[in-house]
Amino acid sequence: MKKILLISVIMLFGARLYAQETGNDSYTIQRLLIYNQEGKILLEKNDFGWMTPALRHNAKETIIDGLTNLSSGFGLKTSSPKIAAIFMFISDYKSISQFRQHYTANVIDGELIVPENVKDAQWFSISEAIEMMSLPDTKAPFVIRDMTKQILHYPEIIWGGSFLLSKEDGKISYVTIENFYPLR
Repeated sequence: MKKILLISVIMLFGARLYAQETGNDSYTIQRLLIYNQEGKILLEKNDFGWMTPALRHNAKETIIDGLTNLSSGFGLKTSSPKIAAIFMFISDYKSISQFRQHYTANVIDGELIVPENVKDAQWFSISEAIEMMSLPDTKAPFVIRDMTKQILHYPEIIWGGSFLLSKEDGKISYVTIENFYPLR
């Protein structure tokens, strides 16, 4: 009986040691590059600067539903989003990795509105969008701009890549771990 109890205790603690911890799970941010009929890109302005609309996907909804809700928040009905890139961030200041999925969609209908939680939203040409994401007062890591730039310049390719993020004096910088590469 003692052996059974001892084996049960060992198995219980052993299983606990090997159980996957979920408190530090990685998370996914999904960005949507929305093109209007003139080929311009929608950027939103928030506390971090100008960038493509994004959502932290942590709700119980499908990818399509989440991105459709994101675009409808701007008053837009879009085509079904298409995957454009999957990137990974590894931070030297956080214990988790982060995934960034980028999708593209085209406006089908609607008029642009600025959602309540966004400071501004405007259409920009590709070169203007890259310039707006590069402004000196931008607080977002420039890796977001560089990933977006890669997608905008080579939209026919689905991209991958990995980046190491570092933070010093509140400013985030990055080093490329895996250069941009085609996933397909």
